[in-house]
Amino acid sequence: MVTSNNPLSKYFRQPAIYTTLPSEGEWYPEGSLKFDNVDSKELAIFPMTAKDEMTMNTPDALMNGQSVVNVIKSCVPGIIDPWGMPVMDMDTVMIAIRIATYGHDMTLSVTIPEVLEAHDYSVDLRTTSDLIERTKFDDYVPYNNLSFRIRPTNYRQLTNMQLRSYEQQRLVSQVIDSAMKPAEKQEQFTTIFENMTDITISNMKETVVSVTADGQTITDRNYIDDFVDNMDGAMADAIKKSLTNQAGIGKIKPIDVSPPKEMVERGAPESFKLPIVMDNSNFFVSRS
Repeated sequence: MVTSNNPLSKYFRQPAIYTTLPSEGEWYPEGSLKFDNVDSKELAIFPMTAKDEMTMNTPDALMNGQSVVNVIKSCVPGIIDPWGMPVMDMDTVMIAIRIATYGHDMTLSVTIPEVLEAHDYSVDLRTTSDLIERTKFDDYVPYNNLSFRIRPTNYRQLTNMQLRSYEQQRLVSQVIDSAMKPAEKQEQFTTIFENMTDITISNMKETVVSVTADGQTITDRNYIDDFVDNMDGAMADAIKKSLTNQAGIGKIKPIDVSPPKEMVERGAPESFKLPIVMDNSNFFVSRS
């Protein structure tokens, strides 16, 4: 337990950098976010502790999202409840944590197109942060005589969808490899398809904040859930289209890179787009 009179407190880690969020703090549940600088809407970012690094290397905790939540709580104390964080803020926060811990340079090993050989690129993460899409999320979806207010996906919602989808994909593999009769396999596949549909519908229920019809705005969750269960496909597509069109908000745009001259001479393109993905293969660096 940390005490205020600890004689070593002056050696505790301090904020390394400050960052703003693509969401600008919108869409967080009440009480789950506190800016360190209210005027500029900035959050203090601390380096990871040794415990944080070990946590991020725990596969089971990574699978259910708990390790990411724990590290964000540790390194970005202003995000009080990371589960409620809009996914659009995730790349910004993870880049900031990595910069605070290891510095702004990150090496990516890339397979060069056409020649199919590996080549390392050094990426300045400060530059990639500037490339993050920061368009304001549009929560209004009109549809004929109705209109919807929607919210962006949060981290808990995304994690739950990924876990449920992974489980269904695992079941598909099990059914394919099983000794079941064709009719039995078809029955299992039907059940899996229904479960995947339920995942999509559950996500839409969480996304819809309100529905306005006949001059009345409905916010009651029971009414909205019942409505989503009974809406037609075209109406659902209008909501999904709005979410899909805005899925790039908060994401790192690919950067242009050029292969070495000798690879270009052997057929590699003169340049290509390199996606920047923050995962465990590149998030950590050697301390040796």
